[in-house]
Amino acid sequence: MKIQNLSSARMTRVRQLIKKAGLDGYLTVSAMEQRYLSGIELSDGEAVFLITPGKAYCITKELIVSKMTPARTFLKTEAVAFGSMLAGAVEKAAKLNLKKVAFDPSFVDLAAGEVLLKAGFERKEGFVTQLRMGKDADEVAKLRKACKIAWESFNEVKPKIKTGMTEEEVRILMAVAMHKRGADSVPFNIVCFGENTADAHHTPSKTRKLKKNEAVLMDFGCFYEGYTSDMTRSWWHGPVVPAQYTKIWNLVDKARRAGINVLRAGVTAGAVDKAARDVIAAAGYGKEFFHTTGHGIGLVVHDAPILRSGSKAVLPPNAVVTVEPGIYFAGKWGIRLEDSFLVTKTGSKKLTQK
Repeated sequence: MKIQNLSSARMTRVRQLIKKAGLDGYLTVSAMEQRYLSGIELSDGEAVFLITPGKAYCITKELIVSKMTPARTFLKTEAVAFGSMLAGAVEKAAKLNLKKVAFDPSFVDLAAGEVLLKAGFERKEGFVTQLRMGKDADEVAKLRKACKIAWESFNEVKPKIKTGMTEEEVRILMAVAMHKRGADSVPFNIVCFGENTADAHHTPSKTRKLKKNEAVLMDFGCFYEGYTSDMTRSWWHGPVVPAQYTKIWNLVDKARRAGINVLRAGVTAGAVDKAARDVIAAAGYGKEFFHTTGHGIGLVVHDAPILRSGSKAVLPPNAVVTVEPGIYFAGKWGIRLEDSFLVTKTGSKKLTQK
């Protein structure tokens, strides 16, 4: 489906959702939501969308008007003076006599939130997010490609990792490999050696060199046509693998598989987290698993739903999520294993490969 038609259909779904919620409109300043609804890549601060049950408006500066042309059939663009887009959208809502207009507080800063609340707008979290969780076929194809770029790049780079290389050198190898395969950007590219593998989101060092026998952890992904990938691999570099490392690696893998086994449309995010977390807790390492079991991926790296303890969020068909349990021993080493999955009615399909 052409992006204009796809975005038009999404905009229609949002307008239907606005009507069903008993609202007169929804306002978004989020470039990510705007891309989803218009098919046009904008930066934060370039536009404000005001959507009603019958029509959608893009309030922007003159510089951006021509950029919005591909969406003209379902999104009316109006130019205002620079710096007055939010005020212009509020004024537009008043002119249209919209009484109940919502905004998602997750996507506005404090100053903008105060303006909107003062104008009588109301908070409504997750309004468009709930639609974005279930991916269209076009989105799945881009996510699948982003995942392919990531794992093919890893397969190229891993054999090149040698004793004496720095974390930064390996990070650069991965970035180049992903760009070479068509990545638009590399939003994160974590490379950890030894004790740094216990730092869940370590920043690669320009001086930390890989030793002959120690742990390695790499967490990486890329954007492809607006959609991201995310995967993590952990292994022991060198011939002398400690028995404890092997034991914990197998335990994390068992937890990963337990989470995957319950992953399907209709289950809660909390149920997936529990399945993985229970395996690690039962082995006595509950405190060493201190992050969520996974998260959605899409137009952003950490997206809804979050696979966290107690979450009631229900996974819809065609959600794309990560499953990534981990165990970390501060000052020693850590292990995390992460793959990305397309959620189906009967289970899931793995998008990342070994």
